[in-house]
Formats: sequence, C-alpha cells, structure tokens
Amino acid sequence: MATPLTLPGICWPLQASTGHLAVTTSHITGHFRAGAGLDAIIVCDLLPAGKFRNGAARHWCRTHQCYWGTQADLAGWQATQPMRCRQHASPMGYVLYPELFDPMQFHATTLRLGPEGLLQLRARSDDGGTLLARELVALAIDCRALPGLFPHDIVQLNITPPAALALAAALQAGAPLACSDCARCGHPHLDLGSFALAPHRRHSCGHCGHDASHSATAIVSTPLWRLRQRYPQWF
Repeated sequence: MATPLTLPGICWPLQASTGHLAVTTSHITGHFRAGAGLDAIIVCDLLPAGKFRNGAARHWCRTHQCYWGTQADLAGWQATQPMRCRQHASPMGYVLYPELFDPMQFHATTLRLGPEGLLQLRARSDDGGTLLARELVALAIDCRALPGLFPHDIVQLNITPPAALALAAALQAGAPLACSDCARCGHPHLDLGSFALAPHRRHSCGHCGHDASHSATAIVSTPLWRLRQRYPQWF
C-alpha cells in the first residue's frame, strides 16, 4: 500500500458507541480516494490506557475507538509491525480540508441537521454582514474562539455525521442531555448509536480510553450539548 498522507481533515468510525470530536490536531493520516467519502483507511493513533481486568497492559486507539492489548492483538503485532488495533483496516468516513468555522467572526448563526443528513450552516459576517451559507457533511469549530468551553489543548471540535445524528435522536427521544468530562484527561465524552438513547452514569473517554468517569446522574453525553448551551440556535 502507498505511503499514508497527513492532511487537514475530519474522520469518524462508521460503527462506534463512542466518538472523538474534541481533537488536539487538525490533521489526519491515512489513505484517501477523494476529498470526502466513507472508504478511508486511517492510521491508528494508539496510546497507553491502563490495564485490562486481568492485569494485562492495554492501549486505546483514538482513531477507531477501541482497545488494543488482547492476545490476538499481541500476536498480530509480533507478526506484522507496527502496532495497530483490530479495526485498522475498517473503512472510515472522512472529509479533507473541512470548513473551519470561527463563531466569533459571525452573528445570527444557525446550525441545523438537514433532511438529507447534511449540516446546514447560516451566519452573518461581523465584517459587512455578508451571508455565509453552507451545506456540509462535517464541520470543524475553531475552539480558539471558545475559551473556557473545552480544555486548552483542544484546537477544534469536529461535528461529524454520527455525532449530529446522535444528538438529533437524543433530542427527539427526550433523553437527558449533558456533557461529561473525562476524570483523567478532561476531554468531553460523546455517546453514539444506541448509547445516545440510553442514559447512563459511567462514561468511556474517546480521547484517552479511561473508562471509569461517572456523571452525577444518568445522562446522554455529547460536547454538542455544550455548544448548544452557548448557541441556542444551533441544532
């Protein structure tokens, strides 16, 4: 396979119960056939994440949202190099060179999930009132414009299709929404799929893999809720 490319982009697993929206880099590394799609092969981003219940060391893959360190993982690592998780060859959704939106440069901003599953962004520029109108598969929010909302190492919040759909489903179901931060790294937790419809107290971190953070009450957690608290016209 050709050498992977590192480019500005957003990626997301096609099937996952957690996600990683609040990122510390605007770039992704992988193999891409176009500017956007559902067929990217993204390189694993593995980091130490404590131990399994049997005491064996484990790692967390931020890219594919799964743990590494089982006997099968170890056998594969010894045979192939480099270290990679069990989902390393799974196709992923992606957008290269995504729109980076700075909400501090605009007013009268609305952000909606359209009927076709696209994000509908409308905003007026503070410099002259020019209308910004976009329909997007995914959108990056510039976190430098949102001091205090997320940890300082987060450069952007990536609004992906699974995250937008999960929020819409939770709102429609009347699930109690909030945003639970990881007790270890402070990054916000994201519930996806069926987890976005089943409030719970224990949350696993998509950034560092810590799986023992607890909210005070049973909630569905998403960092998009925190955005919605600041910008009520969003979602």
